[in-house]
Amino acid sequence: MRKYLAIVAILLLSLLSTPLYGGTVMGSKHDLSTSTSPQVCKFCHTPHNANDNTAIAGAPLWNRAETTQTFTLYGSASMSVAVEQPRVATRLCLSCHDGVNASTVVHGASVSTKHSLVNSSVPANCNSCHARGFTKQTLKIGTNLNNDHPVSMPYPTPALDPAFNTPTDTQKGWGGASPNEIKLYGGYVECGSCHNVHNPDIAPFLRKTNVASALCLTCHKK
Repeated sequence: MRKYLAIVAILLLSLLSTPLYGGTVMGSKHDLSTSTSPQVCKFCHTPHNANDNTAIAGAPLWNRAETTQTFTLYGSASMSVAVEQPRVATRLCLSCHDGVNASTVVHGASVSTKHSLVNSSVPANCNSCHARGFTKQTLKIGTNLNNDHPVSMPYPTPALDPAFNTPTDTQKGWGGASPNEIKLYGGYVECGSCHNVHNPDIAPFLRKTNVASALCLTCHKK
């Protein structure tokens, strides 16, 4: 009897210790921690004195400077909606991926570079990004977004473009509480619509597999 109880206990512990949705940012390319600064979350988030500049108001306790660039936007004659300059959800991604080392002022003090945190004097180790291939074009997107999937655009309604599938929720997308489905941000397509920055299970940080174009066909009918 004790043997069976032990087996049940082990199974329960394994269920409790297993993440509900799979992968973790720890050990991924978004894990910028070092042996001398082992806190994983702080390289993007802080519980106190977060960046509250207007440009990224509403960001999730952001601990980095925001990008201050004006971007060249994607354009196509076939598009039924207008692409806007990157909104908050996308600006957070581009604060690292724009490849520009611009400074900004937060709480009245200068945050000198994108390597500096708003609420810490400890920078990330250079190798955290650069030794992991930051120079690759997919990681250093730059300020020209004309050759990338459009972001910060309202998701087309059926009346505007019948070539798009209708999401389960026109404001939040398909997933509901699940992080493994395409997400909309107040009805807008952003970087995080297709990418889940905290889960590296499906490279490159995709929300769902794109085998047989499954990710693309969630939105596009063809």
